[in-house]
Amino acid sequence: MTDYVVREATDADAPHIASIEALSFKSPWTQEMILSEMREPLASFYVAVSGDTVIGYYGFLHISDELHILNVAVHPDFRGKGVGMSMMTHLKERAASLSARAITLEVRESNLVAKRLYERVGFVLAGTRPHYYMDKENALIYWLEL
Repeated sequence: MTDYVVREATDADAPHIASIEALSFKSPWTQEMILSEMREPLASFYVAVSGDTVIGYYGFLHISDELHILNVAVHPDFRGKGVGMSMMTHLKERAASLSARAITLEVRESNLVAKRLYERVGFVLAGTRPHYYMDKENALIYWLEL
């Protein structure tokens, strides 16, 4: 079991987040895109850190009384160790502290591992966005009422 903490991300974390993005997604965000999103007034980003190493991250937009998850990823070397679940627990705690009533996200239809994680946390399938991704794969919309 890896010891880690989840903390608010800083600009210095952006290269590490971009590296995890590149290892995790078909169309990863660049470091510049990540920094741009991190600086948006409605955005919040958090990282899971083991020692000095960023091993995972998530980001969301806080719009009205909802949180919209932008991205969630764990470095491949740390997957299957509970990091994703810990970050989702942290997200739910943040949502409660922000008085959010719901959390939503889109996930690739083919991303079985992520879908299982979200369903274990309590998200339910709410719909589909056909051809949402650049490669025309559908996105599934998940929703969690708090």
